[in-house]
Amino acid sequence: MEKGVTVNAAASKIASEDAVAKPTEKNTVAEIKAYLSENGIEFASSAKKADLLALV
Repeated sequence: MEKGVTVNAAASKIASEDAVAKPTEKNTVAEIKAYLSENGIEFASSAKKADLLALV
């Protein structure tokens, strides 16, 4: 039974990381740029929010 709990905990952790990791319209431009930089995604420094979100 403990093994099942471990699997569920790991699945829950992955789901929560995905929810936090991908920025949405609610994030600031700075937060989106930080996400893109952390994930090695190139973008123009003058890019608008919609353009940055399209790269996610």
